[in-house]
Amino acid sequence: MAVVASTSDDFYANYAFETSDPKNENSIRVPRNTTENRRLKYGHTEDDNSDIAYLNFPVIVPSLIFTVISMGCFIGGIITSLTTDYIPDERELIRGYVIEYGSSRFRCNSTIPFPVDGLPSILNLFELNVIGNVLFRYAVCIPVVIRVFNALTVRNLLRHEYSTKFSSLHKVMADSMPIFTFVEALMMSLFSIVTVHEDFPEANRFFKIVFAMSSVVNMLTTTTVMFAFSSNAESKWDTTSMIMKLISVVIYVYFMPQYIQYHQSSITFPICHSYMPQLFALMEYVIIAAYATFHLSFLIDIRNISFICFPRSASGECEPVDPTNFKKGAKYEHCRAFEYNQRRIMSL
Repeated sequence: MAVVASTSDDFYANYAFETSDPKNENSIRVPRNTTENRRLKYGHTEDDNSDIAYLNFPVIVPSLIFTVISMGCFIGGIITSLTTDYIPDERELIRGYVIEYGSSRFRCNSTIPFPVDGLPSILNLFELNVIGNVLFRYAVCIPVVIRVFNALTVRNLLRHEYSTKFSSLHKVMADSMPIFTFVEALMMSLFSIVTVHEDFPEANRFFKIVFAMSSVVNMLTTTTVMFAFSSNAESKWDTTSMIMKLISVVIYVYFMPQYIQYHQSSITFPICHSYMPQLFALMEYVIIAAYATFHLSFLIDIRNISFICFPRSASGECEPVDPTNFKKGAKYEHCRAFEYNQRRIMSL
């Protein structure tokens, strides 16, 4: 008997199917079912021939571009808001004073005393300063699509690399990653656009609550499913990414419920200045840093992913490509796996 396809130290090592007829040793093998097709293809798998690729575009390139734009707009929004921010005195707060927000103006007064040890709240800065708010919108709206795409990419990576170890729970958690990522990104975009003083305060509060809940659930599920397979990590970069996620999720999940409760109560009153008590301001800074660190760690996870397009003869595509050959019950229903490579090996 002649072994048509075999591998050495892999899953299919002992499963290569054999030819029962010695006369057919030099004939092209056509798999009779899906299992034989997978075994035959696995035996002929070569490298991805990226050196002759028509296109080899790393996914991390657009991700880095959007990250730089987003972070640049966010930091720029903070700087411009601090530059234009007006700090009223106690008399102005009680009597009321006019706040300019772009081309509009509104009068604001509050009996809530100015915090003695107060620090500027980043969200309040964006609420009261129009340039900062516009840059904040750019920062959160522009990368929505790439964030969801990266979540889908990581989900597919996990399912591909650990398919044999994936339980039903792991599958559900992995599939929820892009969904929760989309929800939290959408909610953040909406509360950056819908302001408290100019638009709909209740809608702003709702968007922030949904964002807080979805982001917490997303970070927990993502970290849990990735940590479950972290022992298989072969690179120090993967370990670094996992450590970043673990530290970030602990900080974020601990502080977020406390902060959002205070923030929700504070915006029920008129926001006449950007300052809040030092404790909650510092809490906000830590939450933002943890959130940014968590999502920046995805750049490490997708560092080796690329869009590759190369010739069919190098890609191991099934031939012939006539769709009628692959219909149910047709001659090539299970695909003539790696026919080109078989012909090349046997000099046919």
